[in-house]
Amino acid sequence: MEWFSFCAKNNTMQLYELKNIDHRYNNRTVLRIGQWQTRLHSIIGLAGPNGSGKSTMLRLLGFVERPWQGSIRFCGNTANGRYTTLRRQVALLPQASHLLKRSVYRNIAYGLAARKDVQHLTDRIHNVMQWVGLPPAAFAQRPWFALSGGEARRAALAARLVLRPQVLLLDEPTASVDEASNQLIKEAILKVHHEWKTTLVICSHDIQWLQDICNGVVYLFRGRIAGTNQPTLIFGPWKLRQDGRWAKKMTENQYFIAAAAAGHSREAVAAISSNNLTIKSKINTDNSKRCSLKGTLTRLNMNKATGRINARVTVGKNTFSVELTPEQVCTTEFYPGRRIWLEYNPEDVCWYE
Repeated sequence: MEWFSFCAKNNTMQLYELKNIDHRYNNRTVLRIGQWQTRLHSIIGLAGPNGSGKSTMLRLLGFVERPWQGSIRFCGNTANGRYTTLRRQVALLPQASHLLKRSVYRNIAYGLAARKDVQHLTDRIHNVMQWVGLPPAAFAQRPWFALSGGEARRAALAARLVLRPQVLLLDEPTASVDEASNQLIKEAILKVHHEWKTTLVICSHDIQWLQDICNGVVYLFRGRIAGTNQPTLIFGPWKLRQDGRWAKKMTENQYFIAAAAAGHSREAVAAISSNNLTIKSKINTDNSKRCSLKGTLTRLNMNKATGRINARVTVGKNTFSVELTPEQVCTTEFYPGRRIWLEYNPEDVCWYE
């Protein structure tokens, strides 16, 4: 495709551009995105709880489904009228492996045979089998039912890799697999990204795994983009205070306070971004606009994409995600197990019905 070849030579061009997306099932909106875009040759993570719209978004990006409303552009061109052609540029690995009732070799060969692309077939299949840790001598003729869960997952991935797609979409690629398969899958997809410049879009509940390999992570909640910084979700019921703010009990003597939003109910879900939270070694009594909660620092992880530190702070049964700089961690001597104060502005809370 000439226009995709131009896109591949121009790394500054946007690969996907989504605008005013409203996607529905049975007249119920499951995904609503005002605007989203990503560049060619990037690694993008999609995170969020079950039902947040991650798998639906992958199906739209894979041109498996058409949005009920809105537009998708691919390499600067509208996708309308090109869905059949565009599917050949994109490979989607769904949550279920869905192997055919045949040998591993024939499973991997199926897509190429359907495209009548059989030149050097065996070499190409054996090559991707090695990449995913399935040595051809041991696995090529093994039937689908004789594979473990991790082996089946890697065989399904190999069936996508052998197509050499421009974009690889992965829906929970390492869910329910052992650590060895997890590592082999990670190495294989990074190999195609570096050697073939394949763009990766990965949906996963493993936030640390995404932060380790992605250029950026998009967080979804209830079909909407909740930001690129990990949000903390706080579920109702809420209690309306005399000052017009809402309160959610965290511990016996502590409440999370949120500014009221028009029209939301006491069962609404509040969200606060990790970059709108700070942690201190002692309570701040100088700023009346900010609220404080006493909690325990439970974990520190490096976000390789940003170079910042993601801290987890537990307050009662709730865990908050906070973004810190390496300097903050060093100069304040934050470490897991330390009791700290979590600060935030109630005006920074977002609401979801």
